Amino acid sequence: MNKKEKKIHLFIGWVILILIAILLFPDKNIALRAERPHLGQLSTRTIVAPFKFEVPKTEQEIQNEKARAADKINAIFEFNADETTRQLRELEQYLKKLEQYGKMQAVISSSKDDGSASMQEKIKEASSIYDQLKQRLSITAIKPLSTNSIARDSLMSVFYQMMQKGVSNTLLAKTETEVNLFCNSYNIKQIKNIIYNKPNISLIKDNEESTLEISEVQPMQRRIEEAFGQLQNSFSAEQGLQSAFYEALYVFTSPNVFYLEKETEARKLDASNKVTLIKGMVPRGMEIVAQGAPITKEILEKIDALQQAQQNEENSKMLTAPYGNVLVFVIIITLLIMFCLYTPTRTMFKTPRQLWSLIFLTVLQLLAFWIIHNLSGTLSRPESILPDAIDFMWLYPITFTPVIAVVLYDARMGLAFATFSAGFYGILNGYDLAATLTSLVVNIAVIAPLFRMRYRVQFAWSMIAGVVAAAASVSIMLLLRNRFNFATFYQTLIAASANIIIFTAVASVLLIHVVEKVFSITTVLTLMEMSDFNRPALKRISELAPGTFHHSIQVSNLAESVAESIGANSLLVRVMALYHDLGKTMRPEYFTENQKQGVNPHNNLDPYQSVKILTGHVSQGMLLAKEYKIPELVATGIQEHHGTTLIQFFHHKATELAKETGKEVKEEDFRYKGPRPQSMETAILMLADVIEATSRSMADTSSEALISMIHKTILDKFMDGQFNESNLSVKELSKLEEAFLHSLDGTYHTRVKYPGQR
Repeated sequence: MNKKEKKIHLFIGWVILILIAILLFPDKNIALRAERPHLGQLSTRTIVAPFKFEVPKTEQEIQNEKARAADKINAIFEFNADETTRQLRELEQYLKKLEQYGKMQAVISSSKDDGSASMQEKIKEASSIYDQLKQRLSITAIKPLSTNSIARDSLMSVFYQMMQKGVSNTLLAKTETEVNLFCNSYNIKQIKNIIYNKPNISLIKDNEESTLEISEVQPMQRRIEEAFGQLQNSFSAEQGLQSAFYEALYVFTSPNVFYLEKETEARKLDASNKVTLIKGMVPRGMEIVAQGAPITKEILEKIDALQQAQQNEENSKMLTAPYGNVLVFVIIITLLIMFCLYTPTRTMFKTPRQLWSLIFLTVLQLLAFWIIHNLSGTLSRPESILPDAIDFMWLYPITFTPVIAVVLYDARMGLAFATFSAGFYGILNGYDLAATLTSLVVNIAVIAPLFRMRYRVQFAWSMIAGVVAAAASVSIMLLLRNRFNFATFYQTLIAASANIIIFTAVASVLLIHVVEKVFSITTVLTLMEMSDFNRPALKRISELAPGTFHHSIQVSNLAESVAESIGANSLLVRVMALYHDLGKTMRPEYFTENQKQGVNPHNNLDPYQSVKILTGHVSQGMLLAKEYKIPELVATGIQEHHGTTLIQFFHHKATELAKETGKEVKEEDFRYKGPRPQSMETAILMLADVIEATSRSMADTSSEALISMIHKTILDKFMDGQFNESNLSVKELSKLEEAFLHSLDGTYHTRVKYPGQR
């Protein structure tokens, strides 16, 4: 991706970010927070009401009052007179038939003339009545009730009393446990119920409403139990009648008092809607707070109400506030984009997708701020969801994207996002400079342990450093606002520490991995994993081409130490070196380091075939890199480590043979296909690969010989144009020469000869 393409993508991202910032934070009262005092601090000025205004209740207060108002409404039940009359008439008619049947049975039993026509008619009529009776009660209940008029009268009387008391269709219970116990007691699966803790209910009877204790409203099972108890006492010696009473009560009893759920809910809603939304009025000229007086919760509510009233009254006059916010958003986002555009990134942002990861991270930070920002309900009442001692500002996720950026990219990008996060944080806190500076300190403390990321335990050190910095920042902020005391300090520190730990953990455990995969970015964590010798690709090299594996390790050690000298990505160079000759595993015997006992298969090939095999290890390495899912950033080492270098030995051999055959020899046929190194890292890998191989074949490894060899190697590659696209300067090449010499000189230093050695 060239610089022009990079500018186009960043410009589009710049426009998108500004639009998102404006849409997420349209509040024009953000600036007013700069003048808003904090709970507990001493007022810096006297504030007097410039006009009459209302002090609204908080959302929580309104909800609490509505809940209390609704809770005062009793459950409403209705006594259904028609249902009562129907049940009484039904039982009364049945008892009359029982009486009729009993009398007929008595006549039939006392009669001696069983064959007369009138008797047969009576028997037939009695049988018909009996068939009707047994449709409701069993034979065992019909017989005792039909012959005992006192029992029938008692049943009717008790049933009448029960229906007048009312049989409810709903059980009133204080807990679910009570409902379950009721069902178990009466062996029923379920019953309509409401959980009700008030002592009274409202009963509508004969178009009049009265208040009753809940004990006077009982469901059918308890009313039957009460009625049966009365009948049982009156007929204690007659078991048959008792059984008949119990059966008759269950057959003829049904609810006549009904719970009016809709009416109850409507009254609760009406009571909730009658709750006033304001606490009171502040008259014009009233002193809200005097200079030097402590800011209490009540005073803060009045100040917030005054600011809201000013906005409502002067809405048409405050057109500058939204435009001011937009300008600030444009400036801070532009600074971030300009930094990304003009900061050297070397191996970062090679593709548009990788570049858009920056836009994604910025959007992620804005969304995180927006989510936490909206948890407060309104800007004027952040303390409504927190203890009074804790400022809502300490819940903003300031460390979120700086942690991701420093791991995904480098320390500079981490600092850029730390500054962006701190700047936006200060804006959301009412353009508070102190908040901006303290959050910047916390951000730097969090990302500093991650500058040279190698191990995941560094995230733990990052959290610890962040908590320590937060302790210092909280102390400073509380001192500046005259609020420092132990209770406020430790509560605020707990909130700030939890914020840092949670968002750093989310960033490190989840989001870094997700962004890395989605945007094809290779982080230091992935590079560390790639350097594990148990990786399948490295095991393949060690098993199929042990000589190449040993060479790769030596190159990786050499390249890593050299890369440090010019500030290149030493870990990336090391991992590239481990995989750069992966393609040699396809035909390892054709490469010198894998040949045994001096057998060289190239002796039987013509130069063109040999060159094809040698250059083929680059393309074959790229195919294997895809198979083993080696990141593209690491795979560039495979593709670029030879650049377009000329394979001199076989070119010379072909030239000598051409003298005999007269065949034209083209130099490009004996060059690697490239591309040339596109970065410092692949250029260092190219030099380390050649210098390591050459140094092993040298008989003279003195410092002078090494200096000559290193200088010649670098000069040859430079003159061949291999570094033209790698951004390596002559000064950096000079540093590389010194670094290679220092590293190799340490490898081939003179050793003490022990007795018996020659």
